[in-house]
Amino acid sequence: MKHNLTLVILTAEQIARAKEANGRRKRITHALVCGPYGQMFGTERECLKYFTEWDPDHRIEVAPGQFRALFADLFDAAVKTTAYPITDYRTTPALATRLMEASGTAPRDAPPIRRLLGRLFAGD
Repeated sequence: MKHNLTLVILTAEQIARAKEANGRRKRITHALVCGPYGQMFGTERECLKYFTEWDPDHRIEVAPGQFRALFADLFDAAVKTTAYPITDYRTTPALATRLMEASGTAPRDAPPIRRLLGRLFAGD
């Protein structure tokens, strides 16, 4: 089931709660809510950067002449709003990694260092 990617312009009360959860010194005016995968809080510029790239209508070139949306299989639409009920005001750690894992585009783990060193010394 797909979800909306939602850019939220926070109210004064929401800003206060987000600062309380993420640190008083952090500049927060917006939230980017990514359905059940999590959310991030920050300035309009910070959130808009990801909102634009993760928008299912935005295409990136993955190979010469081949374009695709980054998380089209996760999000139906990208929506901007001023009214959104937020229940958890903490920024989700490693949100981009979570989205990549959910969409199946996460890079494979690097080989363990022992195996890599063993190949190096074996002359492979």
